[in-house]
Amino acid sequence: MAGLLLFASVGAHAAGKLPEASDLAAVAAAAGKRPILIEIAQRDCPYCIAVREDFLEPMILSGDYRDRVILLQLHRDSGQRLKGFDGAWVSPEAFAARYNVTVTPTVLLLGPDGRLLTKPLVGLSTPDFYGAFLDEAIDHAAAVLKDAARTPSPQPRAGG
Repeated sequence: MAGLLLFASVGAHAAGKLPEASDLAAVAAAAGKRPILIEIAQRDCPYCIAVREDFLEPMILSGDYRDRVILLQLHRDSGQRLKGFDGAWVSPEAFAARYNVTVTPTVLLLGPDGRLLTKPLVGLSTPDFYGAFLDEAIDHAAAVLKDAARTPSPQPRAGG
């Protein structure tokens, strides 16, 4: 199943389309040291369409982000179930609620464990600067992941 998901994702990426999140556990397993960007959207949201068409899909087409970040979208009003990072099935609305998403579009940058790596990008109030905000958030998320990989886990203390 993970291979099928990755094949479908590669096909969507080759066409410049932003793939819909469906199995985050499989995506996380393939992410390596890359953050996972998820645009939380709604079907008839013009700002969501603008973020996807003006920013995220051009990022896919450029090829410049392939090794930096995994790009996905999640339509919270799709009604389709999503396999979460923990492998449990969840509705898109419940997934969005876990991250306190109340406005669309909201862009989340997550680690392979589902942990939020940066402050979410909420809305599209400044289109002229949005691309720079995205790049900054991606760079920050990657740095957080890199720092976490370098920091050893705390060892249990003897007698504790």
